[in-house]
Parts: sequence; structure tokens; C-alpha cells
Amino acid sequence: MKIIPIRIIRVLIFLLLLASFTGAALAQTPTPDTSAITADRVNEVARGLWCPLCNGVRLDACELKACDQMKEMIAIKLAEGATDEEIKAYFLEQYGPQVFGQPPTEGFNWLAWILPVVGLIGGGLFVWLRTRRTIGREIAGAAPAQSAAPADDYSQKLEQELSRYD
Repeated sequence: MKIIPIRIIRVLIFLLLLASFTGAALAQTPTPDTSAITADRVNEVARGLWCPLCNGVRLDACELKACDQMKEMIAIKLAEGATDEEIKAYFLEQYGPQVFGQPPTEGFNWLAWILPVVGLIGGGLFVWLRTRRTIGREIAGAAPAQSAAPADDYSQKLEQELSRYD
């Protein structure tokens, strides 16, 4: 019986590994053809999403490279036949609720929806009550005062002089 040299065994193992990796690479699904998807269709979906990196910029208007990659992902998902809601769910899973540009209407986030309304109503009520109180004081203070007779001679003479000009 003949013994196989170690070098030949190493070469055979290397070739087997190479063949297994090549087979795995060939077994991957190719990316769908996105040439049938128009830029308008991609932007239509992107208008409903916000850039997770920029502050207050919609995805269709953002010029970052990351946003271009996100638009490419939208095109891929559309080519695969995904609906707008499925694409939005995908981005929600990847980037969180900030990708929608508004806080969700559940849990503690309700405060972001309620507090501005409560603040406006409270501020309006405060201004209205303050104005009413101020106007009430001005009306009470504007009541004609009863002219009392001056006590000294100088004041009497001044009153007589001023009454001639009335």
C-alpha cells in the first residue's frame, strides 16, 4: 500500500474548499432587474420616508450617498414585487420610527401629539383671562372722581382760574 504525501492531501482539501465556496457563491439569488422601475415610482415611495441621518429631510430630496443606497433598496424591493407598505415596514425595522418623520401615536409618544394642543389652549386661555382682568381694572380706574373742594386758598384760586378756561 502506497502512502499519499501530505502535500497532495493539502492540495485536495484546498480544491474541495474552493469548490464549496464557489458553489455557494453561484447559489446566491441575483438581484432583480431594477431597470423596469422608474425613478418617479421610487421617489413616490421615498416621499413617505425621511432620511435617518439628516434632520427634517425627506428621502426623495436628500443627497447623501446613504440615501441613494436606500433609494436603490426601494427599487430592488419594488422589482421584487413588494408593496409600499411592505417597503415602509422594512425601513421601519431597519431604522426605527424616525424614518417616518413623526412620532408614533402610541405609548409615551402621545405626549408629542397632545402637549402642543394643550399648550396652545392653555396659552390662549391665559391671554384671554389676563386681558379681561386688565380691561376690568382700566374701566374701574377711569370712573370720574368726585372733585373735592380744595382745602387751602392757593388751591381755590387755582380752581377758579382753571374754571374760566372750561
